[in-house]
Amino acid sequence: MTSAGPSVVIIGGGIAGLVCAARLGQLGINNVTVFDTGKNGPGGRCSSRSVNINGRIHIFDHSSQYFTVSDNRFAKIVSFLHSKQAIKIWKGDIGHLKKGKFEKDLTLTQAFVGTNGMNSVASSLASLINAKHNTWVSNVVWEDTSKKWKVDRYGYFDYLVIAHNGKCADKLMANAGVPAIHKLLQVRFSDKLNPKDQRMHLCSLWVLMVAFSRSLNLAYEGAHVDDRDISWIANNTAKLSETRSPQSPSNVECWTVISTKEFGSANKVPQENIPPNKAREVTNKMLTAFANVTGIKEGLPETCFTRVQLWGAAIPLNVTRGPDECEFDGIHNVGICGDWLVSPCIQGAAISGLSLAERIQKHAFKQGTLAQSTSLESAFRGTDMESIGCFPTDPKMIFNPPSK
Repeated sequence: MTSAGPSVVIIGGGIAGLVCAARLGQLGINNVTVFDTGKNGPGGRCSSRSVNINGRIHIFDHSSQYFTVSDNRFAKIVSFLHSKQAIKIWKGDIGHLKKGKFEKDLTLTQAFVGTNGMNSVASSLASLINAKHNTWVSNVVWEDTSKKWKVDRYGYFDYLVIAHNGKCADKLMANAGVPAIHKLLQVRFSDKLNPKDQRMHLCSLWVLMVAFSRSLNLAYEGAHVDDRDISWIANNTAKLSETRSPQSPSNVECWTVISTKEFGSANKVPQENIPPNKAREVTNKMLTAFANVTGIKEGLPETCFTRVQLWGAAIPLNVTRGPDECEFDGIHNVGICGDWLVSPCIQGAAISGLSLAERIQKHAFKQGTLAQSTSLESAFRGTDMESIGCFPTDPKMIFNPPSK
């Protein structure tokens, strides 16, 4: 280690990786690099898409839709993000929808969204750290002689953090020299949990971004849907409070529609190369389901934009059983963080990132029991959640933004 402290490389720039890097900086470990494959910046599931429709930019949240707070540690992050104007409280009605009947979720205390889409959350966190986007890492190897990680062509690091999951993480760690870590990253893609298969289970979801030529005049802004084909709908225009400028009037209303896990499995194709015929088929099926569940009997307005994407490694169906909120191998200086180690939600990802950063700091400076490895046991349990993740709340935890 140099006088500047240990070097840490984090592969994956979602919320877990970004929070881990930021927390390491708070703890005095500043030689940290985050590598992320995102073309336009890090973010992982906190991703948004800006689309020019009829000469005006509109924003779609096409992965994570909103988040909640039930943990004091995460509440501090939320307070910071709000102070940076990266998030706001979603004040529109959110609830459950079945056959045109909407019921507001009275158990939901507060919902939070990015100010300019969910990517605002990631961008704010990324501004605190050294993040490299559009960067792929295809090979990592632990060198026992030097006690360092050789990371592709990017050099040697004292610590390695895996902050992503799915087939890429599984493949990356298959021959890295840490079989216990690799076993935790092995993955099964399915819409149903098999309790006998002690691997991480990930579902796949289709996401439809659609803009209508006029408002649908629905009384709610977000809904978990009881339907065979779609599980969530959200009015991005209302959620993000897009203003209608007198100089550039627009009646366009933008919605995100997310499929069920079962629909994702039944229509799965290579997400990097979706056949045009499949894209049209999925778009039509999801629009039909959208019309049915919203009860718009007279037919949907004309669409002025549609796009579908397959969210291949979408939501974890299970989480690790143990009490640890991350996994860490103190012999080989490697750790894992992610929502599937805590709870399938943004809060879960953030807490896991915090936990791993604190373990690395304790290990680097040999402080107490946290300097040791976690159990590294590949044991999982199912989660009780909506199709698009968990939304834990605590009625005693209400965020009151400071008055301006």
